[in-house]
Amino acid sequence: MIVQKKHLRACIALSSMAASSLLFGNKYAFADEVNTNTVEPQSTATGAAAAAVATDTPSAADEPVVSAEMPVAGAVTATEKDGVKQTVLDPLLPEATEISGSTLPNGYLVFYKEDTILAETAVDETGLFKLPVTGIVAGMKIKAVVYGNQDKTTVLEETEWTVPATDKPAADVAMPDPITDPTLAAPEASGAAETVILDPLADETLNASTELPAGNIATETPSMSVSAAAVSVETAAVQEAKGSWYYYVQSGDSLQSIATHYATDVASLVRWNSLVDANKIVVGQLLSVNGTNAYAEIDKETRTFADNAAFVNYLGQYATDIGVDYNLYASVMVAQASLESAYGTSKLGTVGNNLFGIKGSYEGNSIVMRTWEEQSDGSIIWIDAFFRLYPSYQESMVDYAEKLRTGVSWDPNYYKGTWIENTTSYKDATLYLTGRYATDSSYYLKLNSIISAYSLTKFDGPKTVAADYSAIVAGNGYSIDSLPWGTTGYEYVASSSAYYGMEVHVSRQTADSQYSYISIDGKDLGWIDSAALKRFATVSTNYSLPIMNGGYSIDSLPWGEPGCVKLGDSATYYGKVATVVRETANGAYAEIAIDGVLKGWIDKKAFNAAFESYTATIQKGNYSIDSLPWGTSGYRTLDWSSAYVGKTVSVIGKSADEAYLCIAYNGAALGWVDYKAFESFGSVNAYYYAIVSGTNYSIDSQPWGEVGYAYLDTSANYYGKEVLVTRKTANGQYAYISINGKGLGWIDNRGLQTFTTKAVSYSLPIMAGNYSVDSLPWGEPGFVKVADASVYFGKIATVLRETANGAYAEITIDGQRLGWVDKRVFNNVKQADYYAGISRQSYSIDSLPWGTAGFQTVGSSNEQLGNCVKIIAETSDGLYKLVQKDGQTLGWIDNRALTAFGTVAANYAATIQSSGYSIDSLPWGTTGFTLVSLTSSYLNKPVQVIRETANGAYALIAVDGKTIGWVDKRSFNK
Repeated sequence: MIVQKKHLRACIALSSMAASSLLFGNKYAFADEVNTNTVEPQSTATGAAAAAVATDTPSAADEPVVSAEMPVAGAVTATEKDGVKQTVLDPLLPEATEISGSTLPNGYLVFYKEDTILAETAVDETGLFKLPVTGIVAGMKIKAVVYGNQDKTTVLEETEWTVPATDKPAADVAMPDPITDPTLAAPEASGAAETVILDPLADETLNASTELPAGNIATETPSMSVSAAAVSVETAAVQEAKGSWYYYVQSGDSLQSIATHYATDVASLVRWNSLVDANKIVVGQLLSVNGTNAYAEIDKETRTFADNAAFVNYLGQYATDIGVDYNLYASVMVAQASLESAYGTSKLGTVGNNLFGIKGSYEGNSIVMRTWEEQSDGSIIWIDAFFRLYPSYQESMVDYAEKLRTGVSWDPNYYKGTWIENTTSYKDATLYLTGRYATDSSYYLKLNSIISAYSLTKFDGPKTVAADYSAIVAGNGYSIDSLPWGTTGYEYVASSSAYYGMEVHVSRQTADSQYSYISIDGKDLGWIDSAALKRFATVSTNYSLPIMNGGYSIDSLPWGEPGCVKLGDSATYYGKVATVVRETANGAYAEIAIDGVLKGWIDKKAFNAAFESYTATIQKGNYSIDSLPWGTSGYRTLDWSSAYVGKTVSVIGKSADEAYLCIAYNGAALGWVDYKAFESFGSVNAYYYAIVSGTNYSIDSQPWGEVGYAYLDTSANYYGKEVLVTRKTANGQYAYISINGKGLGWIDNRGLQTFTTKAVSYSLPIMAGNYSVDSLPWGEPGFVKVADASVYFGKIATVLRETANGAYAEITIDGQRLGWVDKRVFNNVKQADYYAGISRQSYSIDSLPWGTAGFQTVGSSNEQLGNCVKIIAETSDGLYKLVQKDGQTLGWIDNRALTAFGTVAANYAATIQSSGYSIDSLPWGTTGFTLVSLTSSYLNKPVQVIRETANGAYALIAVDGKTIGWVDKRSFNK
């Protein structure tokens, strides 16, 4: 038929439609339909099913003919008086507690039961209403009167209804609130546009009308019941294939009314949808009305979002690649999806993953929502709207991008103004959509606002990949841009110089890693050339320590990092309390702030690194708390200990002489105070080492018995260990001890033994088993036998300390501290440290020098022939040598199997640049050397030199940490 300039108002029922797609800001869309050829669907439905469909065939005089609308189950029957009424009531059942629908806008609506007022309300410009009522029963006559104002002086319209009886229970549903339902929120709340022209996006296969130019809305979308009626009731009832139409249950629905409307039966709906209770359905439930419900197989989008930002970032991971594939702005795509779906909360967005309100079907699947339309003569018809059901948001976005690139049937270039090649920035695209996609004149402003609020331009440009790491801005003169530099529409934001030396977070990178998207302290900055960033692992920290060494620099980056610039010296801040905000992953460098100002990176050795903080209670007043240890040049008094008597503070540092402690209270650094402020007793400074020789003494926070003392540890845990004594009580009875820089506490002086020792470091095998291993040197008061040396006969012992007279040694074996031994356990052996080559065959390698009682053969010189070994010990007569290879002890070997050669340690990189040289097991020419490889195999490759011959002619090289052999150093030169 030909439709001649027929006027149509499409009003969307609040209980059924997604706010983002069809209703925006509670305003209706108006459009003229011009000369559109449509095919009138033929209905074979009968009874109630056919009655739900209004035909729209014009008469010869082009006047629309509207069929009488028969009531479906559960509907309210209206008594029509003069003309077509504007007040429409949603389906209402007996015992209902609410009345909802639409009426004349900007009026005052009153419902009457005879002369009694049931409910009344003012109606806004949308004409929508919802009111609570009581006492609704079958057969009741309800009259609605629309007045011009609340004074009820002018009647605009009267309408009557009769509440029908129902033979089927209504759906157990809660009536949606058209005001509070988040999917129907006004633009100010949800960001939805006021009006949208949907038809350029409608699926032509399911919309009987062809696509119309801008400013028009298709009017011939067929009712679902018409299509369903085309299939016989018998066929529909027995269909068991997977369903493709999913009806969105609305307020007032019942299984009987749904079954009647879609030409099937209740039993089929129950079976298809696996309903447990045939008498109960709920609003928002998706029911398959033409086969087995396979919605769970279709819907792959199960993610929920904490806030709008999480939603846009989730879409962004798809939008960038889709934007690149279709040459569209990903930022605009995400902004439209957010606006149209109210950030994914609209009904279509949540149940159909349909972010843009596109009509039709996707891979044969549709979400069906019941709507009503008001014709130009004021009559109302109900129709079913088909919307595409997508498996996920990604398919919805791809489908939409496809539409923007292919246009509409009458104009494939309909959206060409959104294409990147036709624009200079995303703002051109949003402006072009205004008046085409949406009639809202401020549509582009809303999109631009969303793009700006969530920095959506970060998704534009070339394909990107997610990233999550921190980096330092280490380059000056690089631009920070809204898009990767050179991308269409990119804009300059700032210079890298403004953030030089600062840490930024990288959240995305271009696929080629050339550009990175950065933010600082949660604020997005933009895209920067990755060459301007320096990445190294850091960890966030928050603690304070005083700077106690003035010989270190403060730098823009950890010292040695490329681009590192010196900013100052630690000496400037000597004694100052620095707050450490970050550390390098290896813990070597710290980024510090002093007095709340970020200063840069410093070597942690500038602190007293061995000091571990602890808590203590201030006992005495009248001691000053100073900016530096009292008496230090430039110190100033900040406070007094009197203000903190009885309070527990954190001790975060100590002066070199331990006379002053740096303290903090409740996390805030206070300054330096005399250690005597923590004591309720007299004490004197001390500085000497001692051995913990008692096992039954307590280590306490104060000398045992002093007021407020607390047990900290037992001397048994430190038995035999060396400690440093830094203070003693005035009577000498108690001593304050520490170990490895960590303060332990006060101990009874009787638990300590003092004797002079010296630190050493060498290794020798235990060669005599008739000596004991003791907790202290044998004979010292309190010494206890730990083991017999015979247990470790032949083992290599590392000597850590010796007594001043050299008679006793403290040893470890295999990294475990054993105790003190008489040095005669090393009888008949002496230290050695040189290299030799195994140059002769047929010599045994033994666990002890050959012939020593208990020796065992563990190898042969044949197996090690030509290898370079290290001599770590030898017998006193020099006949046997204890050898190691690559740090592994091999055993004892006859000196005649070795050829010694002088070497020196080395550690530098080199590159083999000449071929034709051999790489040998020993320096070339050394007795027993063998060919390992040729330099041609490593030509132009970097190597590490780890030793050299004494004459500097040959180098021992390693590649990737693996020792290769000896090479003539001339091979390093061309």
